[in-house]
Amino acid sequence: MNEQVAIQTPPPPLTDPGTIDYIHTGPGTLAGTYLRLFWQPIYVSRKLEAGRAVPLTIMNQKLALYRSQDGKVHCVENRCAHRGALLSTGWVEGDVIRCPFHGWAFGPDGQCVHQPLEAAGYAKNIRIGGYPTREYLGLVFAYLGEGEPPEFPTYPEWENAKFVSAQIDTRPCNWFQNVENFQDEGHVFFTHRRSAFEDLDLTQIPKIKTEKTPWGLSQTSLFPDGRRRATLFGMPNIGMFAVHPDNIKRQGEERNAEESAWQMFLDYRVPVDDESHLQVHAIAVFIDGEPSEDYKKRWEDFSDAEAEAHEVAAKVLSGELPYDAIAEKCHHVPLAQDEVVQVGQGVIADRRRGIENLGASDTGIVAIRRLYTEELTALAEGRPLRTWERPEGLLPLGGAE
Repeated sequence: MNEQVAIQTPPPPLTDPGTIDYIHTGPGTLAGTYLRLFWQPIYVSRKLEAGRAVPLTIMNQKLALYRSQDGKVHCVENRCAHRGALLSTGWVEGDVIRCPFHGWAFGPDGQCVHQPLEAAGYAKNIRIGGYPTREYLGLVFAYLGEGEPPEFPTYPEWENAKFVSAQIDTRPCNWFQNVENFQDEGHVFFTHRRSAFEDLDLTQIPKIKTEKTPWGLSQTSLFPDGRRRATLFGMPNIGMFAVHPDNIKRQGEERNAEESAWQMFLDYRVPVDDESHLQVHAIAVFIDGEPSEDYKKRWEDFSDAEAEAHEVAAKVLSGELPYDAIAEKCHHVPLAQDEVVQVGQGVIADRRRGIENLGASDTGIVAIRRLYTEELTALAEGRPLRTWERPEGLLPLGGAE
């Protein structure tokens, strides 16, 4: 499928000496090899047109993603094996993608199948990377690892929802900062104080508890009034949380049945390179009756509004706008708020002791770093890795319980 690569372990950037490097994810790196053992979402299905190819970079790897005229999605290395031209700029012909430079054509498995200017038989010796794909919950997933892919994970609760909105945007900082954010329950009560999370009554500061699960980690906020909010983290890069219906009410607006729906977020953080990553969302909406086409369209419009959030976040980071202006300046308020604090840590956060000083509320941060250290150490030493599976019924709590 792809060539076997030796695992490399570059020194961790801006971390204490001796720690495992979970920052770099390119081919051959320790964290990159680990992430490639899992299916990763890389594109929104509805945005990939039949007969077209798009260039992608995932974990510092250049890919060409294309959909054949009969609707099948394929993913290959975005480099013609002849002279290195980008295959994504070429033509999709059935299941084949053809280079615009000299016409070499490659199948979904990366095998060269045609060379118009060469003698017959030469093509069988030429092969590039070809990767299995799967469409699910409105997203395109790819397996970029070696050998046969693992069983594809499914989420029956999302399949049973009346509507699922698939969204992807890019954040300009290292992926692990956002993975840590999944486990930073304490940030909600300050970063998102003016946002859709206001229904949680963010003036109540909870006690935060972190526990291991067969899937990864669970983080629970225990409020003084007895409420609980629980978020889940699934290895290696999946976050799951629920949004109470009142959270989506906009100030001064009346809500109908569609706007009174529970939402559950299935989120992935997928590295683009060492300095940026994809934020991938599959948002399940639970309502009575069928959602209207207008309601579905508003979700699509909302998913395309990330440019506004990035612009507002950049203005806050530069000092052009105050932080509290985020709530008035963009529709994607939590997105912009998280971008300000995460990018504000630096493109790659400096985790050296004395620069970073963790406290008792950072149990989730400590836990996720420990999980990654254990898994990547086992991988580097050739020991068996854990099998991470979500037990039936393990779901987040939205804060109203």
